[in-house]
Amino acid sequence: MEINNRDTSRVTRHTSPGDDPSRVTRHTSRSRHASRVTRHAKITEGPLSSRALFELSLLSTTIFVFAALLLQFLLTLCSSLFLKIYAVTFQYSLFAINYQSESSSKWPDDQIYFIFATGPVLLSATGFLLLFLLKKMANARWKIRLVLTWLAFLMVNALPCGILAGVFFYDGFGVAFHWLIGSIVARGLIALSVFSFLVAFSNYWQRLFFKTSYTSAFLDSGINQKKFINNVFLKPWIYGFLILLFFNWPFSNLFWRAFLLSLGFMSISLIDKRAKMSQVVHIRKSRKKIFTSPYQPFYFALALALVWVADNIIINF
Repeated sequence: MEINNRDTSRVTRHTSPGDDPSRVTRHTSRSRHASRVTRHAKITEGPLSSRALFELSLLSTTIFVFAALLLQFLLTLCSSLFLKIYAVTFQYSLFAINYQSESSSKWPDDQIYFIFATGPVLLSATGFLLLFLLKKMANARWKIRLVLTWLAFLMVNALPCGILAGVFFYDGFGVAFHWLIGSIVARGLIALSVFSFLVAFSNYWQRLFFKTSYTSAFLDSGINQKKFINNVFLKPWIYGFLILLFFNWPFSNLFWRAFLLSLGFMSISLIDKRAKMSQVVHIRKSRKKIFTSPYQPFYFALALALVWVADNIIINF
């Protein structure tokens, strides 16, 4: 009834004794058409449009891939430094180490822990420093916050996700985990406790990703929040995992793949469709441009290809 009343008043305002009824009809039709065009423009051109969401997902995927490669590079570098200190023969590449002679079963305990556990512990500590830095950078640009958030997410979870991946796979932190706890049942119980802890704190990471938003439109409703977190975390994590598989050819490092999969613990909290963030988030004013140049995705792909080529260079130590 309210809609009919509004339509009647609109016709009454534009109708006079000398007006042609056909003109009134044409005016009403044009008004309705204009409102439909306006709504369509908002859907196809705003931050919630398919193109904008795709560009956001593409940018976040790129950041995740390079951040994960940086993490793997630092873990490999840390292990190789200790291998060099202990005079162990090995082959080094950017993201992997191949052992030539000695078996880890012949190494003393301290050597095992230093080589395979130091890196994850140091990176997790560094991740907490990044979280402290993010807290101090409330007015930073949204792209900088997105980069630091991905780095903090990966580094903080270097140790707990290393525990999850190390339950079954004897590589990376899994070597130290197997050496420390021989029972697979005990390792499984520890991993289950760690996983429960990660899921419990997944909402904290969601809030951090929400703070990387470049427009308040993503925070207006629960539906828009889901769209944002899906395109800034969930899809980039899935796409990034598939891309990172090419850096693990011929898929010999099962530990690293399990580590990347365990990073998806945050997706469990996305199952609840009613969830909505109620915390007020400060959105820094921005130009709302995701890519400043149409060639940027090509440059990112070229840089990734160059990193892949560099990874195939092997150095003997």
